[in-house]
Amino acid sequence: MKLLKYSIIMLGTCCIMLAGSCKKFLDVEAVDRLGSNSFWKTKQDVESAVADCYGLIYDRLTVGPYHNLNGDIRAGEFICNGFPVFPTVAKNDLSNTAQLGNPARYFGGLLADWYPFYQSIAACNIAIDRLNDVAFLSDAEKARYVAEVKFIRAFTYFYISRIYGDVPLYTEAYDATRRPRTNFIEVLNFCIKDLTETKDALPWQYDDPTNWGVRASRASAEILMANCYMWIAGFDKSKQQLCWEKTAEAVLRVKNSGYFDLLPIEDFKTIFKGRTRESIFEFSVNKNYGSETKYVSLGQWSTHSPVVNYGANSDGYYLASYVQKLYPENKPDKRRDVWFYLPYINNTTQMFLKYSNVTDVNNYLFDDNMIIFRYSGALLLGAEALANLGRDAEAIPLLDMVRKRAGATEYASSEGNLVDAVFMEEQKELIGEGVRWYDLIRTGRITDNTQCVDFLTPDQFAAGAWTWPIDPKARVNNPNITLNQYWVR
Repeated sequence: MKLLKYSIIMLGTCCIMLAGSCKKFLDVEAVDRLGSNSFWKTKQDVESAVADCYGLIYDRLTVGPYHNLNGDIRAGEFICNGFPVFPTVAKNDLSNTAQLGNPARYFGGLLADWYPFYQSIAACNIAIDRLNDVAFLSDAEKARYVAEVKFIRAFTYFYISRIYGDVPLYTEAYDATRRPRTNFIEVLNFCIKDLTETKDALPWQYDDPTNWGVRASRASAEILMANCYMWIAGFDKSKQQLCWEKTAEAVLRVKNSGYFDLLPIEDFKTIFKGRTRESIFEFSVNKNYGSETKYVSLGQWSTHSPVVNYGANSDGYYLASYVQKLYPENKPDKRRDVWFYLPYINNTTQMFLKYSNVTDVNNYLFDDNMIIFRYSGALLLGAEALANLGRDAEAIPLLDMVRKRAGATEYASSEGNLVDAVFMEEQKELIGEGVRWYDLIRTGRITDNTQCVDFLTPDQFAAGAWTWPIDPKARVNNPNITLNQYWVR
């Protein structure tokens, strides 16, 4: 019961006792109990309700390898031919539902169903509504909880906008209106407005390190806003200048807060186990609460013995040509040295070790946290925005902070265009973290056949080939929903 486990992780206690099956809890209790008059009586009820909001989105993202499947594998550089779902996604053959669902245990076809994401949104809407009536909280406590739940809602909308494009926008509790899809730029602007109004009620960082990264903070709200702005900038050229400025401002506020640091790259297993000074937002995975992941972490398909008892070959590997492009053999880079075993071997003897906090070597269970935002990525996003603005003198120090940590050479003008250099650094630093496909889309590089294996033609991009198909059952109860027409065959 993932949602229950996540609630326990978030609360740090086993006092939440829920009856019934996983399906019943996921489909009924989690949302219904938040609207019950018998709930919201104690501070523990409030904590439990907030944990449920996190837990519902966590459940969706850990059903299968969705975070990496769409975020990384779809770009085509990670080869995993033993399971049909992976090459099907890597070829952008998403109409092939039979292969998307093969093997069935990976639930590849379920990403087309956006309903579980809307369960999370519905829970957030109810929680926001009920929090306004809770009398036993101080005004500051109430504002913090509302800000936390609005962050979860905004994150969910941001996440699904990158997957499906336009999505229905629901902001009120119990709203059963058959809403059509809202333009995703409007959705993201709503999220930015929400976060702008509430972020100051959140702490920059929590006093308790067990909350670092796994609960919404002022920093996670700032970086979510920055990511929303950068996504808008990729599609609304008239707003690019403003969006880049807002992104840079948000990132610099996080940097200047003084709460975040870059850990030594050799400590990468600590970084990806989570809850560190580098953590900005992540979903907690913890063996102590029974939430190791299987069929979720990219580490499962990219490691072999002695990391896991899987013989001398893993299931997948990064193309040697791609690794060479990111980390040339003649240039120093500790990321290549510690994240890869045999980086330039073009077969499954290679290992990608970024996710290698293994808790069961025989059953391939991992408890690396699902990293969404971390400090190095935030610095690079700020550097990208500043470089786009022509503020090179401010962008380069942010870029070089990440390079120095990696033991790589500092930026020199002889490298060429600074924007391109920052983009390349983002690919080096964030490889395997579920962002490459989205970076290619928002920067327009997805239509450049030199940038990735699974590129799109300009016509394909304009027709919506960058989106994921929407399950036709979305129209059963809401005929106002239109499907992503590129995938309608």
